[in-house]
Amino acid sequence: MNAVDSVKSVLLPMLGDLLTHLLDTDQAEAAAFFSRVFHDLNAVTGEEQLLEVFIELSTTAFLGIDFDNAALALIDDVLMHAEQVAATFSANTAQPQ
Repeated sequence: MNAVDSVKSVLLPMLGDLLTHLLDTDQAEAAAFFSRVFHDLNAVTGEEQLLEVFIELSTTAFLGIDFDNAALALIDDVLMHAEQVAATFSANTAQPQ
């Protein structure tokens, strides 16, 4: 399994759990956004596309949506994992000076 597939295997279930919660609690606007992110992540085949999804995720705070506490905790987990992966990818591609 390559790095992108490994990341997807962790993040897709996390986003799935978040979507389930959002749909179960009638948070339709948030569910629509994260459904789009889920679809985009599922279609990723390379690192550049993965980083584009991470950029999309980074806009979460600017959506103007009031999330409940459970959703916020799930979102925090997703964002933290995405941030760690992005940092790892950028550390691996950094050129020595």
